[in-house]
Formats: sequence, C-alpha cells, structure tokens
Amino acid sequence: MQGTRERILDYIVKCREARVEELAESLGITAAAVRRHLDNLRADGLVDVRSVKQHTGRPYHVYHPTERAAGILPAAYADLLARMLRSLGEREDVISAVMSNVAEALAERHRAEVSASPAIEIRAEQVTDSLRQEGILDRWHIDSEGIHLLNDVCPYREAASISPLPCESDRKAIELLLGLDVEQLNRIVDGSPVCEYLVRAARGPHDLVEVS
Repeated sequence: MQGTRERILDYIVKCREARVEELAESLGITAAAVRRHLDNLRADGLVDVRSVKQHTGRPYHVYHPTERAAGILPAAYADLLARMLRSLGEREDVISAVMSNVAEALAERHRAEVSASPAIEIRAEQVTDSLRQEGILDRWHIDSEGIHLLNDVCPYREAASISPLPCESDRKAIELLLGLDVEQLNRIVDGSPVCEYLVRAARGPHDLVEVS
C-alpha cells in the first residue's frame, strides 16, 4: 500500500502538475500535510514548483515532477531506442519521413480534442490540454512575439540527445493540431529550463501565420 508521500508523487507524475488544494482534496488530507510532503519531495529532487500568473488576483503555485521523478525507459528498451536512432545517422530523408509519420499519428490521435475555432488562443489552450497527457506540453502564453507553448519536463531526454527526431515530431504534431507554423526555440536537452515552441506573430500577437 502506498504511503501519503508516494500517493502525492504518483498524482503529480500522472497529472503532470497539481496545486496544493487539488492534492489535499483528491487525497483527503490537509493542505498543511500536503505542503510538508511537497517540501520533502522538493528536497529529494523529485518535484519542483512554478508560479502561475493570473489576469486577476494573486499568482498561484503548481508542482510538477522533475525528470528524475518522471523516470526513464527500462534499460533494454532505452538501449534499443538508442541503437535505432543512431542507425539513422545523417539520413535526413529517413529522419524526415519517420518524423512526419510519427507526428501525423500523434496529431490524428488528438485531432478530435481540438476545435476549428478561429481564435488561436482557444486552439492553443486545447492543444496544450490535449498534449499534456502525452507529456509534450504543460502551458502556454501570448506576448508580442506570438504564442509560446512550453513543457517543463522533457519526456525523452536521452533520445533527444541522440537524434532530432523526437523534438521534430513533437513540433510537427503541434503544428498540425494548431494549423499554424510552429518553430522550436529552446530544448531542455540543450540546457534550457524548458522546451519552448513559438507560433510567431508577423506584426503582433493576433497576426499569426497559417500553415499552407
């Protein structure tokens, strides 16, 4: 039987992020007890916290799993994946074909969860919610550059360090679901604190480039 600490960590890993109040309600314990366990989990490097700004009211905090908590593939699978990715080498034509197929399959799995709304903010919210369960996106925001879509934990850091295929397939899937050109600005595997994608505005946050 899991203890409270393990239940809290399991909840955060499965949901990708959680607030103290959400954890307390779900697990049937006090917020103070949740905070004590979260402090210990942070000290052990298993969870981290970020502040979320709101349009009105004070910011709130959400807790998310670190890469250590998210876990890694079993050794045999990790080795197989590494050998497969390395075998692609510099075969850009093969990488491109595989990336497109993976992205198409991922986008097809989530296409029904994204509406055809002309409002990019609505589609960005829906795509983020949809791909959060895949560990690909956590949050988004809009500024003068355009729409930024971010992920706090890389779901396959080792694979991404070997080949561009995982990151490119995710980028393409986001692009297909949004129906807009998407570029990747930052990757955790390169030392950034987040993986970040951008739907660039030509002149302002509401002037975005449709995919042809």
